[in-house]
Amino acid sequence: MQRSLEDATPPHLAALTHVATASDADADAYFRLRDAWRRQPDSPIRALVPMVEGQAPGGAGPVRVIGVDWLALPAGAGGPGGSADVLLGRAVIADAALRAGGAPQVSVGDRTLQVAATVETGLGTAVFADIALAQRLLDAPPSRVDRVGITLRDPWARWRDRLDALMPGFGAGLPEDPGGAARRAVDALAGHQGVAWTVRPVAAERPSAALARSVLFNLGALGTLALLVAWFLIHQVAVIWLRRQRLVFERLVALGAAPARLRRAFVTLLGLVGLSATLIGLAAGVVLAWALMGLSAAATDVSLAAGAGRALDPWLLGKAVLSGFGICLLGGYGAFAGALAEPGGGAVRWRRWLVPLLGAVMVGGIVFDATGVLGGFAAILALSLLGVAAVGPVLAGLRRRADRRRGARLRLLDRLAVREVAWYPRLLSVALAALTLAVATSIGIAVMVESFRIDFARMLDLRLAGDLYVYDSRGLESEEPGSRLAPVAGWLEAHPDVRRISRSGQADARVAGLPVEVGFARMDALEAARYRHGAPLAPGEALVSERLARDLEVGIGDVLPTPAGGLTVVGLFAGFGDPAGRVVVDLASLPRLGLEPRLTRLSVDLRADADPAALAAALTARFPALTAEPRRSIRARALDIFDRTFAITQALALLALTVAVVGTYNALVALRLQQAPTVRLLEAQGVGRRALARLSLVRAGTVGAIAALLALPLGLAMAWALCAVVNPRAFGWTVSLHLPVAGWLPPLVLGFAAALLAGALPAPRERGGDHGDG
Repeated sequence: MQRSLEDATPPHLAALTHVATASDADADAYFRLRDAWRRQPDSPIRALVPMVEGQAPGGAGPVRVIGVDWLALPAGAGGPGGSADVLLGRAVIADAALRAGGAPQVSVGDRTLQVAATVETGLGTAVFADIALAQRLLDAPPSRVDRVGITLRDPWARWRDRLDALMPGFGAGLPEDPGGAARRAVDALAGHQGVAWTVRPVAAERPSAALARSVLFNLGALGTLALLVAWFLIHQVAVIWLRRQRLVFERLVALGAAPARLRRAFVTLLGLVGLSATLIGLAAGVVLAWALMGLSAAATDVSLAAGAGRALDPWLLGKAVLSGFGICLLGGYGAFAGALAEPGGGAVRWRRWLVPLLGAVMVGGIVFDATGVLGGFAAILALSLLGVAAVGPVLAGLRRRADRRRGARLRLLDRLAVREVAWYPRLLSVALAALTLAVATSIGIAVMVESFRIDFARMLDLRLAGDLYVYDSRGLESEEPGSRLAPVAGWLEAHPDVRRISRSGQADARVAGLPVEVGFARMDALEAARYRHGAPLAPGEALVSERLARDLEVGIGDVLPTPAGGLTVVGLFAGFGDPAGRVVVDLASLPRLGLEPRLTRLSVDLRADADPAALAAALTARFPALTAEPRRSIRARALDIFDRTFAITQALALLALTVAVVGTYNALVALRLQQAPTVRLLEAQGVGRRALARLSLVRAGTVGAIAALLALPLGLAMAWALCAVVNPRAFGWTVSLHLPVAGWLPPLVLGFAAALLAGALPAPRERGGDHGDG
């Protein structure tokens, strides 16, 4: 996925880090900026690249023309070479704009241009040309410059690349412009030139890719959680294995063996096990990666096929070996060192400084919005580790409570099972922490997804107020006599089942220098209500998505600058799924944005007894070029895409829970082996197998209950952080926190049932004796 995002970067943005825009930008302002830059050799700016952009008529409809001064780009980046004129986005080919025969050619306006190459851009029907040629294609004067690309010496670039190499997507969590370095550099150059430049990260030019990188960051964070749980398990296996061999080691030391040699032997043996597990894990990981790529493809508009074949690079193999083999060595060394340490003392010391530190990280990540997505996930990680740190005190409290209460509420064997859980924290604490963390994560993700789904479904119910929707991807043109819209609208208005028709469309534009999607219709009270606005939109008024309001730092009452006047923000709405910021205006406001009313959709309200599917079939039979779809099928498809989009997050949470259950089984087996002498004593006193099986189930149920009690508040806190902190920073929208039973109860039941299953499974036979708890 990371490789696919890199491959889909438009050629004019590949070497840029920021983009500067100004309402009065032109060639003179650019040249003055460039002259000031050349007089400052110590400037952190490496390149200034003038650009223009607009639409021109093409062979199969409007074509986006992007003009760039290729020579101004840093060395190694460039445009078409030789005698060719343009680079061509592959979407233009899909629109059949290429001329057949000879060298590839494309028609733009009244010109036929030679094509140097086709590129994956993610920008639709885009043609990339030298800035002078683009100005001619757009019938623009030579003085026109729309924005200036900037390449900045980025101090975070090396760390971002390393983070992305270590865990794909993590680089997206780092700040794009730490401390406003690009803005300060441009301000230092502009001085008193009279042009107010606005500088934004280059990610603002590709909002869909920024959305995809945020998705990738979330997946990387969830994958790290599964890895963290697996590391807990590796350490726990090392501790349990060492405890089972402790009597053997003590005898060898008594016979004269050096502890250092025993440690090397133990760590080497554990390393061999880790190497074998790593090789098996690599094979299983390839299969899992393909499955997860199939799930994650629904979350972005970037094809994953291009990068899939190159995903197994040496760096990835190195990470796998380090995580499997290296952590086994480290876990074995730590287990051996811990066995020689005094119990209890170190734990108290590290809690004294670690708990306040984790609390500070959590509060800082939540309160300070500038920490971005990385800060949000750092807060969740700190919260998780605080939950893990609570396991020890909870077990200690349980032990004190068990020692004080000697009543007969529980049967003798049941009390024994509960006390065993509290008496042996060194055997159970790691597994209990991993199970708690996995169950809490499952709760947090499930509650967030269910809350998101509730909000998304409510949004669909508002937006899809019509019973039938009619589309024409090529545009239904304007309401001119003879256009395709007139006969379609006339046919529908004459149909006895039709009560009301609403015409709407959308177009790409720029607001305050940012690329946005503009939705337009006759925004009467009914249309405005679809965006939770209680009044019709007047000319010059606009509704703005939360994402765009966040990017532009505007609110209700503020004015958005447009080419002809401005638009007053009168309401905000949640643009779930919109890759770019979105503005909704009345048809009368389109001239302020320099747009024409190319209507692409009809919303049809039907009578209560009408059949939308039958009308859709009749309409497409009469107008084959159109697409007609009932509201119910659109809603069902949107929810299906939503469910597939979040399937990967739930799969990763389930994976972490599975790993934690394996750790719980290992810990319970170790506890059973530890209690083998007690079991033999009970058997000698006449306790049967059914009672001993009940003992194991009560012991496992106690572990599951403690994990559930700790995981529920921790998981709900995670869900709140995901809804109120991570989602707004990553995607630009806020999700209301809901607490449906379907969100928090299944993970609790699954975690508790998994613990019971781990307790019910048979344990391997004990080979040795009573090793003691130590």
